[in-house]
Amino acid sequence: MNFYERREVKGLLDYLRLIWDPHSEKGEESLKNIINVSKRYLGRTFLQELEDYAREQGLSLYESLDRMPISLGYVRRAVREFQNLLNPFLEKAGTLNPVETIRPLREMLDYDRSIAEEEVPVPDDVKAANLNQLELAASRFGDIGSFLEHTETMGPVSRNQKGVHLMTIHKSKGLEWPVVFLIGLVEGILPTKKGDMEEECRVAFVGMSRAMKLLYLSRSEVYLGVPSVPSPFLEEIRHPAA
Repeated sequence: MNFYERREVKGLLDYLRLIWDPHSEKGEESLKNIINVSKRYLGRTFLQELEDYAREQGLSLYESLDRMPISLGYVRRAVREFQNLLNPFLEKAGTLNPVETIRPLREMLDYDRSIAEEEVPVPDDVKAANLNQLELAASRFGDIGSFLEHTETMGPVSRNQKGVHLMTIHKSKGLEWPVVFLIGLVEGILPTKKGDMEEECRVAFVGMSRAMKLLYLSRSEVYLGVPSVPSPFLEEIRHPAA
């Protein structure tokens, strides 16, 4: 699965899209995705009523949250809590960088706990690690809009797409390209220090067999600050066993 399509990552990206432009088509779609992230018990009936009201009044969904009459008390409270969470971000969306938005959202929503596999998040929780990685990726961008543009270019890989694809060998399975560059052929990377040599050899073969016409094999001269040791697979290719 594409990293930016993972459920826990997509939830925060939807918050960013709504904050960046709540009146756009993407912003409205995001609102529908996250109005119950975390749980606010605003069901399909409420969302349908909100969409109907917005269409009748010529308003965006977010504007309609503020104007639509809501008779049920718990629904009204949930909507106000949602607005109170988002309004401070909306007021300064143009000046916020994505990390300044993601980090407080995680805290205010108690997001890590809500998406964790276990009731109490553990330090090595994979989903929390994905959120940390999202923050790291977001730190390269000065505003929410440019980060969202970046995430939208990182769609699923297709061998028919033009350009260069950077990926792991495991992700390349089942795909082929006219030209393949297989990098990092040093001990510690391919093969890894802890890997079974026979299995590592199969992994290397998968990477090499992705190439239809040209295959480039390369290694670095230094790995982890010291001179690297060439992968034994390079020697096997040069001098295959009889």
